[in-house]
Amino acid sequence: MSCLKDELKNWTDELDNFKASEWDSLPDIYLYMDQVITWLERQLDISPTLEDEKMITPSMINNYVKNRVIPKPEKKKYGREHLTYLMLVLSLKQVLSLTDITWLISNVIRDTSVDILYDKLNDMKTESFKQVSSRVLDQLKDMDDKSGEEEVEKSLSNLALKLALEANAYRHAARKILNTLMERRVEEQENKAESEGSKKKEGSRKKNKSK
Repeated sequence: MSCLKDELKNWTDELDNFKASEWDSLPDIYLYMDQVITWLERQLDISPTLEDEKMITPSMINNYVKNRVIPKPEKKKYGREHLTYLMLVLSLKQVLSLTDITWLISNVIRDTSVDILYDKLNDMKTESFKQVSSRVLDQLKDMDDKSGEEEVEKSLSNLALKLALEANAYRHAARKILNTLMERRVEEQENKAESEGSKKKEGSRKKNKSK
């Protein structure tokens, strides 16, 4: 069981020392699809996946383009802007629906320059990884006095369960906030349309009255 704890300890070290590629180090040339996937897989190497699970595939990228989640490629090539949006989508797709992600990008994020967005995304991700690393590491240290294999396994199972439940709670909170923002935006658009309609009617009424 000590091997299991050592493996988790090494993983927390990876999280704590995580450092994403800086904006200036992103490819300054446009990449073809296979090159994009290779680059993204390297960036996502820290994320545990099942052996046959693919974090990103050509069909996924084509689907994101089709649904206007990310900009269209330029002559089948992808640049820094595409890579930034793809990193964002891949970071969020386990938490938010594609509809939520699309709205978030089109209504909030695209008001920010891509380089600033990329740096902000990395800062948030780094901070989150450090928090999780510290949390898991503290729990592992608390298990040092547990010598029995069954006792350690039970503690790790409880930790995994608690983290999963907390992740679900955070997911609900994120979706609630986004839904509230969406509803507010729709309400503002409806009020604006109603106001413009009233002005047109008033203008027509005055015009007819003056005849």
